[in-house]
Parts: sequence; structure tokens; C-alpha cells
Amino acid sequence: MIRLLDVLIAFFGLLLSVPLLLIICCFLLCETRSPLFRQLRVGREQKPFTLWKFRTMWPGTCSVATHLVNPIVVTRFGRFLRRTKLDELPQLWNVLRGGMRIVGPRPCLLGQEELIVARERLGVFDVR
Repeated sequence: MIRLLDVLIAFFGLLLSVPLLLIICCFLLCETRSPLFRQLRVGREQKPFTLWKFRTMWPGTCSVATHLVNPIVVTRFGRFLRRTKLDELPQLWNVLRGGMRIVGPRPCLLGQEELIVARERLGVFDVR
């Protein structure tokens, strides 16, 4: 039942946000030439999956946790996307495909070993 609700929310969320997604893609194409960004994250049962987001940093920037990012590498439009959380809209695709849930723990990066150990101890990886 919960999976069905996730699929419905993600499907209609993507469907309704298509105009906004296209506008954001156009802006990002002009700014970075590459609107989407994919990154390996740790998912359920500690299996890696590909997370999709809008690109907010210049291409070629190191993949680190948000709080460790040098503000210089974040693009001007990227700052707006991060502030409004619009950079996370493509994650609805991850929800639709079953890699994430609408509500749940935020998937961590593969290199965040301390966080992975703590989450494993708390049983976070038992949920999608």
C-alpha cells in the first residue's frame, strides 16, 4: 500500500512538474551545458543506486557531502535551486523506480563511512 502511494505521488508529481522541469533544464543547459547530475548513493540493504538531481555545481566538481562543498563551485542558478529544493525534483524518478521513498532517510554518499556505520547500527538500511 505504501509503495503504491509512493508511485502515485511520484508519477503525478513528475507529470505536473514537467513544465517546471523543462524550464529548469533550459536554464541549466545555458549555464552548465549539463542539466542533470547522477550520483551513486547507499540505498536499502546498503546496495548502491543512482540518484538523479539537477546540477547545481560546475561539471567536474568533486562529489562530497553538501556541508563540505566550497561555495565557489556552486553555480548562481544552482544556489537558487538548492535554496528552493528544486534541485531534488528529479529524485521523483528514483521514487518511481523504487530506489527511494517519498518520506524516509536521505540516502548517503558511498564515502560517508561513519554515517553508514551509524545508520547500519540503527537499522536505517532496512527501509527503502
